[in-house]
Amino acid sequence: MELHQHQADFEASGIVAFVILPEPVETLARFSKEYGVDFPVLSDQGSKVIREFGILNTLILPDEEIYGIPYPGSYLVGEDGRVVAKYFHREYRVRETAGTVLHSGFGLPIDLSRFPHADLHAAGVQISAALGAEELKFMQAADLYVRLRLAEGLHIYGPSTPEGYYPTKVTVVGPEGLRAGEATYPPARPFRIEGLHEEFHVLDGDVEVVVPLVWELREGESLPVDIEVQYQACSDRECFLPMTERLLLEVPLGRLNSQRR
Repeated sequence: MELHQHQADFEASGIVAFVILPEPVETLARFSKEYGVDFPVLSDQGSKVIREFGILNTLILPDEEIYGIPYPGSYLVGEDGRVVAKYFHREYRVRETAGTVLHSGFGLPIDLSRFPHADLHAAGVQISAALGAEELKFMQAADLYVRLRLAEGLHIYGPSTPEGYYPTKVTVVGPEGLRAGEATYPPARPFRIEGLHEEFHVLDGDVEVVVPLVWELREGESLPVDIEVQYQACSDRECFLPMTERLLLEVPLGRLNSQRR
């Protein structure tokens, strides 16, 4: 289980993780013992809490064996008891990786160098791409982090740019079975060029673009993820030529948990 494998990462960040499931206490106790799970697994037999939260999976019919499960998801709760983020999916198999929860959800730093990553250097810009997990599993949701580190005094245009200019854009092209969601860009700051009427929105410093990925096939040992990064670096006085860079990320594919015998 993802939580079990990365429990040390959560504990090191001061985060307590627990799971709520609709199975009886006895069933969950056997499961925890079989897989060596030592974080709280709480029983919501009859799905009372699941219904109160409005997350009962209505795609599952009452006569199905797994009826009563919630839509898969996580609530991330801060020290003040407020929900800081939540992740939910219509497909009950989809689960976020620990890296996605820690970095994208709680905003905590993680060492992406220990995950699959690729780097390249261009004029005034260092570009890197890293998956927020050691591997991808069937129907697992993991964020891809594409980072552009700009030299001092340079900026790039935000994704919303006046016609005729070159917006920053990150596109993920993968093989069949890889689902890439919409890229999320950091907030851009207003910027004006003397003598022009347009107002631009630019990004500078360290820019992180996040693309959610889901692997939808069971087969394979590794996954080539092709990443295209379009941008135009500029200073206050001049702009370099528009650039299109490509990075290839080779991502290992993990196996699903199987019961011990």
